[in-house]
Amino acid sequence: MLSMGRFVSEFETAFSQYVNTEYAVATSSCTTALETVLTSFDLSQGDEVIVPCQTFIATASSVVRVGAKPVFAEVGENFLIDFESLKEKITANTKAVIVVHFAGLIHPEIFHIKKYLAERDIRLIEDAAHAHGASIKGIKAGNIGDAACFSFFSTKNMTAGEGGMITTNNKQIADVCSSLRNRGIVLGRGGELFDRIGSNLRMTEFQALIGMVQLERLDQFVMHRQKVASVYEEKLKRLVSNGSITRSLPDSDTSNSYWRYWIRLNDEYSREQVQAKLAEKSIKIDWAYTPLVHLQPIFVEMYGFKEGDLPRSDYLASNHICLPIHYLITTDDAVFIAESLIEVLEELKGVF
Repeated sequence: MLSMGRFVSEFETAFSQYVNTEYAVATSSCTTALETVLTSFDLSQGDEVIVPCQTFIATASSVVRVGAKPVFAEVGENFLIDFESLKEKITANTKAVIVVHFAGLIHPEIFHIKKYLAERDIRLIEDAAHAHGASIKGIKAGNIGDAACFSFFSTKNMTAGEGGMITTNNKQIADVCSSLRNRGIVLGRGGELFDRIGSNLRMTEFQALIGMVQLERLDQFVMHRQKVASVYEEKLKRLVSNGSITRSLPDSDTSNSYWRYWIRLNDEYSREQVQAKLAEKSIKIDWAYTPLVHLQPIFVEMYGFKEGDLPRSDYLASNHICLPIHYLITTDDAVFIAESLIEVLEELKGVF
């Protein structure tokens, strides 16, 4: 048994226990996890799903793949979906909202969003691809919405090389997703009986074995990222105080898993120049999601989106950078990176 055997089942159980949900369903990727959850909602042409514009294309393409239409909302200063924009985007056709825990931070208004959507019979999906180990008010990412989707791609806080996981407390969602990821098989009957159209979205035993070992170390991985982030916070206070950069810090009741550590540069700086100068010191920085997802060529072609449609998000996304943060970055590395950034900004603008 090399696929969907004992170890996949054990990984699902261990992951659901970690997140503290009733069910977990392993899939071949986070993309297929999103598609599977959306399919389980029986969406049809004309239905709409609201997504933030600051996200990976899979968040939105999964909506298209199931026959619905993505509706893009603005993001706020913390790069998370703006609650007011979300409200404005809701129509009679809105069937679900995908909230992305960008960079490992759970939305500070997530429980208000959940209540608001539940009152309107709109499903809430957590895109938790960045948020393994994150929590808010003691509740783990993946245990808030109607369903959540995680990624085990190689860059994530924990990995299986590839793979995904759906978590939910809804048995019907779990059962339908379990069937869909295995070609639509009838659960618990044995043999090859199929009562819905699914696909082969299954996780292999090899991936599950890696995932189980990684899960055992997840808290260790997250704590290391938080330690690196704390070094950045301390060393970069000077830049915050003089207005060279801004940061959006998590509330005291929130544990950020720091898949990324981002800062926003003052408008005087060119992030391309900063990137080039840091590269001279063998420091690699980047920025997440350029262009914003609604401006990806496919969505421009399909829906006619253009720059300026979501002006606040355009601006907020234009001047941020992400500093290195992963398990091989030591605290000494973080000191060097932060001090190098200070030197580069001083050299470029002479602000000190």
